[in-house]
Amino acid sequence: MKLLQKYRNMSVQAKSSIWYTICNFVQKGIAFFVVPIYTRVLTVDEYGEWSVFQSWRDILLIFASLYLFAGVYTKTLVDIQDDRDRYTSSMQGLGTLFTLAFFLIYFPFHDWFNGKIGLDTPCFILLFLYFLGFPAFSFWSTRLKVEYRYWPFVIMTIIMAAAIPTLSLLLLFNTDLRAKALIMGYLLVHCAVGLFFYVYHFIKGKCFYNLKYWKYALKFNIPLIPHYLSIMVLGQADRIMIKHYKGDGDAGIYSFAYQIASAINMVISAIDSTRVPWTYEQLKDKNYPRIAKVSTLLLLMMAGVTLFAALVSPEIILIGGKNYKPAVYVIPVVALGVYFTFCYSIFSTIQFYYGATKYVMVASVIGAVLNVVLNAIFIPKVGFIAAAYTTLICYMIFMLMHYLFSRKVLKEQQITEKVFDYKLMFFISFITLVIGLGCMFTFKYPIIRIALILVIVIVAFINRKKMIQLIKSLKG
Repeated sequence: MKLLQKYRNMSVQAKSSIWYTICNFVQKGIAFFVVPIYTRVLTVDEYGEWSVFQSWRDILLIFASLYLFAGVYTKTLVDIQDDRDRYTSSMQGLGTLFTLAFFLIYFPFHDWFNGKIGLDTPCFILLFLYFLGFPAFSFWSTRLKVEYRYWPFVIMTIIMAAAIPTLSLLLLFNTDLRAKALIMGYLLVHCAVGLFFYVYHFIKGKCFYNLKYWKYALKFNIPLIPHYLSIMVLGQADRIMIKHYKGDGDAGIYSFAYQIASAINMVISAIDSTRVPWTYEQLKDKNYPRIAKVSTLLLLMMAGVTLFAALVSPEIILIGGKNYKPAVYVIPVVALGVYFTFCYSIFSTIQFYYGATKYVMVASVIGAVLNVVLNAIFIPKVGFIAAAYTTLICYMIFMLMHYLFSRKVLKEQQITEKVFDYKLMFFISFITLVIGLGCMFTFKYPIIRIALILVIVIVAFINRKKMIQLIKSLKG
């Protein structure tokens, strides 16, 4: 009853933050728990095929949607109050043009695209419907977050989180589609939900074209396309290149490790869904000291999550079965890479808020090009494990560049107050890197490893109230 009373007394912002966090864990958690089924029913090569599809899907989405549902949409929603329906509808109209243009490019060269990506034409048509529907769903969910309306999102998240693996498993066990069963299950659910919201936005907003909104969105997002593409290259190209050099089997093993370690993204996504709009509000109100304090505390919390994931790698790897044992030394490295993505996302918020997208583009392109070059050199020589280290190095360089650019933007805006505690944040990151890599040396010494795990658990338990209060403060 006490907890219920506390919940009732919370602000709508705090309740929203809690429910969005829960939704993110439900969504990613269900996807995480069906991985052992996929890895045991599918061969390593087939699981690699499914994983490589996910990489291509995310990369092609950038070209087919211009990523209009990302940074520019959130920022503009914060700035406007009375015309959000028309704005959303017009953004969807602009995105539709890019999707249709991409389809027109695909159609005459469909044999080449099908062979390159490993899909047949019916699957590709579904993929184009996904490119229309996914942004529509993202527009809807982002607006709910900005307006602190959480119940519709909670319901839809539960429906989709249950429907995708259910349909995928039904197709997997009742057809001979194999890896394509997972692809079809994922696309069919997203298309059904996304196209509903696609129609909904046009009916509600009644606007396909708005010169003012289109010009601003294009000006904001076109310089960011290299950034979004580079982010995808950093996160997804590893699997494509491993498949190219070593085959679907190694791509499957690496993808399993990557997916397990990237479970940390559940925490990051949950935090960022509230941190980004919260930071925008604080920058708008010039409340810089609060940003500095909260950012440092969040980084400490993420460091703990990362080190915990690195230490329990030997137990986590059992989920996949004996075929995936080689991935045990990949998980800690990928987990550290995910940690550094959170670091750079904190710094890049400054560039996004002040519209300094050229800096974002420069950092992203350098990081992505370096990643591809390093992968091309080391994957053929060392194998799939090289991809984890090259990605980690690139994310660290990425963070460093965003740090430099964030300072430059703040100087250009004549902001002299401390927005981030840079020295402390870099010290935390250095310690996390050293301990994270050192965790792999404890795999042969279970007593030491268990002791370290207990230390993290005890520290987290002692500070649980502070951590809960920290998350609540993002929307309180």
